Order: sequence, then structure tokens, then C-alpha cells
Amino acid sequence: MIHSRRSFAFSSFLLAPVCLPVEPAIISLPRPMETGKTSVESALAKRRSVRAYTKESLTVAELGQLLWAAQGVTSPDGKRTAPSAMHRYPLEIAVVAQRVDGLAGGTYRYLPSKHSLETLTLAGAGSPLLARAASQAPVQSAAAVFVIAAVYERMGPGAKNRTWTDYEAGLASENLLLEAVALGLGAVVTGGIDPAAVKEAVRFTGSEQVIVVIPVGHPEAAR
Repeated sequence: MIHSRRSFAFSSFLLAPVCLPVEPAIISLPRPMETGKTSVESALAKRRSVRAYTKESLTVAELGQLLWAAQGVTSPDGKRTAPSAMHRYPLEIAVVAQRVDGLAGGTYRYLPSKHSLETLTLAGAGSPLLARAASQAPVQSAAAVFVIAAVYERMGPGAKNRTWTDYEAGLASENLLLEAVALGLGAVVTGGIDPAAVKEAVRFTGSEQVIVVIPVGHPEAAR
């Protein structure tokens, strides 16, 4: 009996995600496109929740385009793709790179003002970083998983300010979903998550509160 328990514990250790501590590093992203072949109307008509993905990787350019769509800066005075009440921008976005060409597996924070990534943690051998944080299969199979969190204190106290922050998270999410369509990718808003576990997995260490998780990948052809 004792031997069985030891074997189980050792197996659990081997399956646990291994995260490697890193010095914060800034990675510049390719300049985002501001024009494309897909109209807003076409993206709206084609948008569907896509839960099955191929093993094909995303490119760094695609990753950057999705992040820009959600929270990219679009004017010299810092205004972004998603509106923010009083321009307080309470959102933080992390991305879990599971299969992104030219980018090490791990978690990264998006820096809108620089259109860059800040390395949060690199993944070593073991299960996917979000294995314990989300039960839904798309999170594990996607090429990248986008995590939208809020720092509610930036918007200010009170229920109304919290509501405005949640509105902004919804606007940023829809921007990302429509950009995925424009890029020929599939995405879905995921509900089966443990927000605290997601925060820990992506290495948010401040007052960020996870609101939305969106896996993205190349859609698997319908059978």
C-alpha cells in the first residue's frame, strides 16, 4: 500500500508542469496590419465558437495581431483598439504560447505601448501550463491561450467602475475573436476555468483578476 502511494506521488510529480524562472525579457512583435482581406461584416458573419484545433503552430505575427486587436495602441495619445472608460485601461493580457513558431513555450505579458511581450515564465518538460487551471480540451490543444485579466483598482472603487471594467474585457475579447476569423483561425471563450489557478499558471503576481480565457488555433476540418 505504501509502495503504491509512493508510486502515485512520483507519477504526479513527473506529470506536473515544470516552469523555469527567467529574467524578464522584452520581445518585440512584428508591426500589426491595419488593413486586411476580411471585412468587419464578413468576420461577424463567420464568427463561431471553434473548439477543435489541428497541431499547426501560430506565427509570431499572428500572435501579435491577435494581441493588438484586443488591446493595441492606435493613436499617438495612447488610445487602444478597445474603448476604456476615462482611458484608465485596467486590463492586462497574458498569452500562453503552446505552439508558436519562433517563440519558446511559456507565458508572456502583452505590453501595448511597445507592442511587445514580457516573458513571465518558460515551460519545461511536463504537462501544459494550464493543465490544472482549465478542464476544457480546447485550452490544452490550442496553439496559444489568451488570458484577459483586470486590475480593478485602476478604474476606481464602486460597482459602476467594476462594471465598466468588465465591459472592457468583453470588448477586448470580441475584438480578439473577430481578428481570429480574419486570420483564418478558430477561437472560443472558455468558461471551465479556475481563475486563481490560471493567474498562478501565467505568473501574474499583482492584483490581476482573471476574467476571460480564449484558446486560439487552426480549426480542425469538420468531419
